[in-house]
Amino acid sequence: MADGATHMATDQAIAEQASRLNCPTVRIYHWFPCCVSLGYHQNTDILDLHQCEQEGIDVVRRPTGGRAVFHSEEWTYAVILPSDWPGAGSTELVYKMISEGLVSGLNKLGVPARMERRPLDLHRHYRSELASSCFSAAAKYEVIADEKKLVGSAQRRMMNGILQHGSILTGEAHAKLPLFFEGLNSSKKERMSKIIQGKATCIQDLIGRIPSFEEGAEAIRSGMEEALGIRLKKGELSKEEKLLMPELKAEFSILASGKRMKG
Repeated sequence: MADGATHMATDQAIAEQASRLNCPTVRIYHWFPCCVSLGYHQNTDILDLHQCEQEGIDVVRRPTGGRAVFHSEEWTYAVILPSDWPGAGSTELVYKMISEGLVSGLNKLGVPARMERRPLDLHRHYRSELASSCFSAAAKYEVIADEKKLVGSAQRRMMNGILQHGSILTGEAHAKLPLFFEGLNSSKKERMSKIIQGKATCIQDLIGRIPSFEEGAEAIRSGMEEALGIRLKKGELSKEEKLLMPELKAEFSILASGKRMKG
């Protein structure tokens, strides 16, 4: 396990070097300590940072967009592709291809996952009070089960690489996110948590158990190999990627640096 800023910096560093190395990368990881991650452009003022710090909850900014996620009972995946990867010119195609890998991997675990085919009315959704949470609605090609969101994903396209990562829910802790929102009384926080819980599902609810991290990572790895048409092998960060890490960690860390972003 590693802290949130290290994970985000690692994903970004690999993406910045992806075309030079011409090597697709798949990472599956945990977060320690538990962490709230915000989308790249999301306002930190939605969170009570003092409360997060008091309860030992880290807060980071992701290099991708999307909305807030509470990383606790979940596995996070990251897929990084060179910018000239076949099909990489289409954001939708890359999203669909990666979701196919996720669905394949989750199916190997006995999880009845599938892709959402209906587009999400983003204009209407972002007017909702739940819009700050990643798991309040599923967009087209996101992974669902029992008509509820199971995986929340976000993508960013850079000059040298494409980064997509997301949260695969194993338990129900994701619904605690509103408890860390700023400016809400306790009853409203509880109500929002219950609504989010009703819009998302998790592996434990679907198959009655949480597979080990190793079992889950192997299934997702296998699914990604099938979807991307590649053979994955273990690797380490290159010298160039390691050199990028200190600056990137400082960029993505919020609590450690005391940085706040105003809208």
